[in-house]
Amino acid sequence: MGMVMRKNIFQSALIIIILTAFTPSTLRAQTHRCALSTGQTDTNKKRDISTDDLLRLKDFGSLLTSISTDPFQVAPDGSLLALHLRRADAVADSYCTAIVLVPTHGHGQPTVIDDGGEILPFSGYRFGVGQPPLGVPKDELLRWSPSGNALAYIKIFADRSEIWRYDLGKRSSQKLLTSPVDIDALAWSDDGRAILYSSRPGTIDALAAITIEGRSGYHYDGRFVPYASDQPFVSSDIPLRNFAIDPNSGEPVAMQPAPENLLYPSSAWPKGTIAFATSAGGANAAFSYTSGKLYHEKPQLKATIADRAFDCQQPSCSNVQGLWWSPDGKTLWYERRAGIADSVTEFYAWRPGRAAPSLLLSTQDAIFGCRLVQVELVCAHEGSTSPRSIVAISLRDGTRRSVFEPNPEFALLALGTVKRLEWTNSFGISTFGDLVLPPNRKDNRRLPLVVVQYDSRGFLRGGTADEYPIQVLATHGFAVLSFNRPPRYGNTLPVTNEQEYMQANNKGWMDRRSNVSSFETIIQRLTNEGIIDPRRVAITGQSDGASTATYALANSTLFSAAILSTCCQADTMLAFGGEGLADFYIQGGYPVSRYFDQSFWRDGMLESAVKARPVPLLIQASSVEFRLGLTTYSELRHRGWPIDMYVYPDEGHVKLHPAHRSAVYRRNVQWLEFWLNDEEEPDPVNQSQYDHWKNLKAKYSTP
Repeated sequence: MGMVMRKNIFQSALIIIILTAFTPSTLRAQTHRCALSTGQTDTNKKRDISTDDLLRLKDFGSLLTSISTDPFQVAPDGSLLALHLRRADAVADSYCTAIVLVPTHGHGQPTVIDDGGEILPFSGYRFGVGQPPLGVPKDELLRWSPSGNALAYIKIFADRSEIWRYDLGKRSSQKLLTSPVDIDALAWSDDGRAILYSSRPGTIDALAAITIEGRSGYHYDGRFVPYASDQPFVSSDIPLRNFAIDPNSGEPVAMQPAPENLLYPSSAWPKGTIAFATSAGGANAAFSYTSGKLYHEKPQLKATIADRAFDCQQPSCSNVQGLWWSPDGKTLWYERRAGIADSVTEFYAWRPGRAAPSLLLSTQDAIFGCRLVQVELVCAHEGSTSPRSIVAISLRDGTRRSVFEPNPEFALLALGTVKRLEWTNSFGISTFGDLVLPPNRKDNRRLPLVVVQYDSRGFLRGGTADEYPIQVLATHGFAVLSFNRPPRYGNTLPVTNEQEYMQANNKGWMDRRSNVSSFETIIQRLTNEGIIDPRRVAITGQSDGASTATYALANSTLFSAAILSTCCQADTMLAFGGEGLADFYIQGGYPVSRYFDQSFWRDGMLESAVKARPVPLLIQASSVEFRLGLTTYSELRHRGWPIDMYVYPDEGHVKLHPAHRSAVYRRNVQWLEFWLNDEEEPDPVNQSQYDHWKNLKAKYSTP
């Protein structure tokens, strides 16, 4: 049987809600269906890739490539899978969407059965309160009936969520329910007579209470996230409630016992379990678990057959994150991450008590969200130069075949060459990255280098949050290093909980120092190999990558230009982030205020680094987060840095508007060309940007 893996720490801290203080001001999708590609044309006539080619890729599933994600759902008999497809349109500033059924066995064509509603940003709870929009698309919920004759799915809109059912026999869809709040989970009853869902209807009253409170003034407390809003967010204690409806009429029906086991399967797993699977009939079980002795320990594999326990002590049994039993219950197939910084995905077959695990497949590609279909695993797949698709992996020999390719036209594009690099920094911590060089490079002239952070698994699109178009930069003559941040410094120490782990990383900025050491090592290597010009190296970053970038700018002279998607690490963030965020950082080792341990801030803040070398710095911030960068922007501007900032309205931590994503892509390329190559694009995002940049260049001396 298949498995569902627990969400990682960051995800588990966030539980979806639809009604917060940040109801989107504009619709993110026109409810029209995406059309499927009819197939590629002559691949011998390739052309250069553009930012539009990346923006308009058909996507499905979350932005993550973790093994546990659910990018699609397979029917009980394994013959079909269902997924939610989306495609951005920068001109209309919207998305088309589609619910697609795909045959898994290679016979027949994919079919669009309905539109998928709108694309809206995920928001959630953290530190006990609701949070600003994260910006990644909300989770797509699709569930097959036990018989496989029907598919239940959710459509999300700015003011509601809807439950729909598609009848395979009738080939028709029917709306069953409209909810004024977000639907958090979806399932069928075991007998198929009810559709189950969970939501937080109390959110409506909670928001109404905040409105009433505002008439006499909001009490400032832990509900505030000041950088994002001037009013409090709802509390996280709004209870989740479970409901059941008739799958034909949508009318309420009686709830069966223990609905949580169906709505949230991992809630019944043993403590510390990362992945879990039972054989047909439930006689055998397998789980990957952590003992809890060390905070950062890798999970280990264990199986039970007829109440007999088998602990797999082989090195290949660590870090297992996906499990599936064979139909006869004798073989356990599993997926794990291996290699330097978990850069490799591996699949094994194990017969507990009979033989050691045998390797089926080892690859640097990202393979995730797998579901067992007879003797194959059907999985989402990304390669460094291959956008997301669906493949089937033979569990006999590890060979792969294509199941669904949503972007066949991508093969028509000329791409830069990609080389996987591995190295170790001065702290003894190893990591990896992918070096992308311009297509058809004909000479050995040194190239300007752009560092894109901070996860290099899967398709090299635009780095974390997808803002730096890697292959487009290569086409424009840059070498691009897709940098995978090294494992955190705290992993080298015997810490037992999250607080100790954070303190180990933050004390003396050890984790940031480790990152900078990794930059130093690989930049020196590429310089020695004659590939890059060390005088023209730019760093980019979003979120954790932006914090690493600002630390590097404050404490090194490696970089001659920079772009930040979020800005900036500063002592003011403890106040602007609200009480919950401040307490979180203080428990993790940050000083209790800006006036305590001023050396900590002096070493870690770009705005305090008065001796840092000024470099051209572009900040492309969201409307929710730009205030966090104002003190840094103001300080550097008055200090003489060539700094520029753009603010994108109606955006959260990750930018979601197609028009904004297009502008960010293009402006980032144009900024790097202007400052590193002294070139201007004939079609700028807007002409005034070049006028301003020329003034910056004339006014400020650049290194």
